[in-house]
Amino acid sequence: MSSQLTRRDWLRASGLLTAGLSLSRFAPAEAASSTELTQTTFTNEFAFAAPPDTMPKLRARLFANENPLGISASAKEALVKAADVGNRYAWMEFGQLKQLIATDEGVKPTNIMMSPGSSDILMAAADHFAKNGGTILTSALTYDDLLQRAEKFGAKIKALPMTKDYTYDLAAIKASITPDVKMVYIVNPNNPTGTILPTAELEAFCREVAPKVPVFIDEAYIDFYEPADRPKLGKVVTDGLNVILARTFSKIHGFAGLRLGYAIAQPEMLKTLHAYTNGDFAVSITTLMAGIASYQDKDWQNHCRAENAKARTYTTKALTDLGYEVIPSSTNFILFPIRMKTKSFENQMYSQGIGIQTREFNGQPFCRVSVGTMDEMAIFIDGFKKVVG
Repeated sequence: MSSQLTRRDWLRASGLLTAGLSLSRFAPAEAASSTELTQTTFTNEFAFAAPPDTMPKLRARLFANENPLGISASAKEALVKAADVGNRYAWMEFGQLKQLIATDEGVKPTNIMMSPGSSDILMAAADHFAKNGGTILTSALTYDDLLQRAEKFGAKIKALPMTKDYTYDLAAIKASITPDVKMVYIVNPNNPTGTILPTAELEAFCREVAPKVPVFIDEAYIDFYEPADRPKLGKVVTDGLNVILARTFSKIHGFAGLRLGYAIAQPEMLKTLHAYTNGDFAVSITTLMAGIASYQDKDWQNHCRAENAKARTYTTKALTDLGYEVIPSSTNFILFPIRMKTKSFENQMYSQGIGIQTREFNGQPFCRVSVGTMDEMAIFIDGFKKVVG
């Protein structure tokens, strides 16, 4: 697996408006029983090595899994008010948000560490668990920023094949744990497949595996679960198990640019990870106050969840009506196989002002499209029809 640029590095460097880049990805070999890694590519060649002012205007920004509805009115009001204390460090204010989260998740505030998004937590875990080598066990296809970083710093990545339904094969992962495994990495809901693991199965897995090896669960898209169905894995942390949950406000809260996230774990593990990041104090007081308001604004979250589900359902039906097999998604993006080369597909979509992502997995090209507004998804479907004929 290449350790050139992570996706966020690439997004920051190019703004999606520079010449195309190709990044290596990891994937299992074709054989279902294989645990060796082969090369697969992730490309986002939206541009044509031309100056930004010569490129088509982006009409549908569907490449970064952002919330197209923005932040809530309550968060915006809190953000503006907090500007008056922007000259102060955020110290005492962390307690309020930690207590809100702790109450919801059934943990203690000491089980929570804030961060600017969840990226810092992923990178801290990568640095720590890659130290002195060893193996990180996961599945492919999945979100690989942590994995790329860990490999860069000396870890071996063992990515097992997913099930036929594009979910983590928990039984296979459990059977593959050896003394050199330093951490198990799971993304749930998974990116880029959009699939979820049954809560009972994941909890049982944690209870069996975490006493032997730490289990890191990236829950960036957990807020797209219906509240009644949302897994509450905080209880395995309360029970003393070595499970790390990473969360972000970047998705349903719309804080991708404001940067706010948190980890839930044992206090000693948080102390360990804090050695690799500034943790709480990397968050600005303006972002923190907006986050407190947004976290309590359940009506806005419900609205965003409902609008996302409506646009996702529309897009899924439109694609299936065109004869495409869509992987069922529980998130704010959709992954489906396409019938043309990724670069050609991207360029033709971008020429219409439609930004998407693609993957190539075991030789099969895929499109991953973020769920935007209904208008944006209509633009996507119209542009897709023009490209595929």
